[in-house]
Amino acid sequence: MNEIYTTVMGRLVANPESRTTRGGVPFTAFRLASTVRRPNPQTREYEDGPTNFFNVTAFRTLGANVGNSLGKGDPVIVYGRMRVNQWMRSDNIPATSVEIDAYSVGHDLTWGTTSLVKVSRAQVDQSDRLSDDAVQSVHAELEGYSPGDPETDEYEVVPQPSGLVTQEDDERELATVSAPA
Repeated sequence: MNEIYTTVMGRLVANPESRTTRGGVPFTAFRLASTVRRPNPQTREYEDGPTNFFNVTAFRTLGANVGNSLGKGDPVIVYGRMRVNQWMRSDNIPATSVEIDAYSVGHDLTWGTTSLVKVSRAQVDQSDRLSDDAVQSVHAELEGYSPGDPETDEYEVVPQPSGLVTQEDDERELATVSAPA
């Protein structure tokens, strides 16, 4: 069987939820939003592309660490096994979600700094953990989130981190990207 492994950068839509499977395995699940940003050569500004949403689940020690380390709006990088889940909603409309069984999760240090507190490591089970009823229950709850309408919906304003890169640096990069060869 072929499997798809992927790396996704994005932000948490809500705080992670930690639970336990029927078999007693701890896990943490969260919804991740990832929006592509590309430079527009005509306007020389970056523009948002479409946003993709992923249900991410981390098991055992990774799950516990995710639950203790991440919160709504945090920029993260996730690596794991991806699968597409298709089903019929209760109103007979087909639905699709993309799930990632996370093998590694961390803060995206492009947006800030972080500190590591080491903990003991548990053995990772490689079976199909995403099909557990408790995991699917959390995914169903997470599906209740929608991207919303940026023109009419209220959003929590997250201050942009300050860093060494300035707007002038970004403008220089845009000029380089859009300069004729």
